[in-house]
Amino acid sequence: MERVHLDQRGVLRGLRDGAGLTRWRFRGRRDQGRPPEDRRLRDPVGDLIGRLLGRRSPRRSPRRDPAPDIDVGGLATSYLESGDPTGWFDALYREADGHPESIPWAGLATHPYVVDWLDDPVVQPPGRRAIVVGCGLGDDAAELARRGFEVVAFDVSEAAVDWARTRVGADGIDWHTADLLAIPGEWHGAFDLVIEVRTVQSLPGVVRDAAMQAIGSLVAPGGVVVAVTLVATDADTARDWAGPPWAQAPSELAAYRAAGLERVALEHPDPQGEAAMEVRLTLKRPAAGLPLIG
Repeated sequence: MERVHLDQRGVLRGLRDGAGLTRWRFRGRRDQGRPPEDRRLRDPVGDLIGRLLGRRSPRRSPRRDPAPDIDVGGLATSYLESGDPTGWFDALYREADGHPESIPWAGLATHPYVVDWLDDPVVQPPGRRAIVVGCGLGDDAAELARRGFEVVAFDVSEAAVDWARTRVGADGIDWHTADLLAIPGEWHGAFDLVIEVRTVQSLPGVVRDAAMQAIGSLVAPGGVVVAVTLVATDADTARDWAGPPWAQAPSELAAYRAAGLERVALEHPDPQGEAAMEVRLTLKRPAAGLPLIG
């Protein structure tokens, strides 16, 4: 598979964490090496891996009682061993007891990769029906609603959905508690834009293919998926990565193609020798395509 540079867009602009992205696609001119230095932004702090894992500093809760110290990895493992790979999400949100700092991925702001994409879409969605997969505390859903999308937002955790509804309100957002691995039939092929941020990377490997195919099934003909996930730079790293979140192997992303989606762009920061990087993937269902059902 050849890697080619998307000349016309350059680095993403306005990323609040200071790390630039390089945009790649799979058609167009061959890239003759690394992007020019003036088309990449450097992270001034150098703490890229911390940012990849979602360790952005959240706004502190005004409550004085300390945030619970939750063993997230142990919690996920215990549910996985009991045959419930997604049940630990609700347990985590409930144990957090209103403290967002106890939720590893809660940045309390729309993910900057999502903001940038909405400001400068790689490809225009055919309509304004949008769904947020694994909505968490609701910031991405709120941003879509603010921009005029008709938004459905769901999470497997009822506690997360209640928390999100309280935080950002219900104006323009239809909130649901639902499992990505068993999505309602009426959602199949119903959305012009699907946003998935750090949900698949938080699922164990045994269900990630099914999760990505479920995401693909949400997309209407001509619709678009924007996925943000942690990707390992080599297979050994992906195998040995201790999660959650788990660093996905690049080969795993092929599950989206199995769902009938075409890859439009794969964007990422300069890995700078790091073992993993957070990438933004844009996919599209052909206008004549049909979503996978079941």
